[in-house]
Amino acid sequence: MYESIFNIDFNRLIGLLVPIRRRKPKMLHWLMALNAPVIELYNRFLQYRASTLYKLNYTPQVFSIENVLNDAFDRTQRRIYIEDGEYTFPVYFYDRNDDRPVRFPDRGEDGAVRFYDRSSLLVSDVDFTVVLPQGLGLSNAEMIRLNALIDFYKLPDRTHTVTYG
Repeated sequence: MYESIFNIDFNRLIGLLVPIRRRKPKMLHWLMALNAPVIELYNRFLQYRASTLYKLNYTPQVFSIENVLNDAFDRTQRRIYIEDGEYTFPVYFYDRNDDRPVRFPDRGEDGAVRFYDRSSLLVSDVDFTVVLPQGLGLSNAEMIRLNALIDFYKLPDRTHTVTYG
């Protein structure tokens, strides 16, 4: 709606602000040359505005993060996707001081109750996994940029891993 307020033609503006009797080609070119740093700053502002509007258009939702990553790293084939992470539910026992019998929760699909120690629970629990295609060879700098993009868009309490699939 208000996009037109950012469309400024500085050369036309200079021509309109100079009095009619002073509008000679030499004067106008001199004023345009003086205005070149302002035009450079204006172009930087427009680039910053475009990148900020791009960032504001995306959210921490899965499809949104997938779109951002595909825009940045796999623009043509768009093969990067996100899978849910595996969460291991720990089995808790009663305290010894409670003097109650030990009861196991409902069993898994195969009927077994799995016991885990705290260190394996902390390592294996990730909220989502970003799956990159095999043919997409990213350098170390690009992997850092990928993780930075994910960290920028994901929610702060979510964890992630990046794998090739």
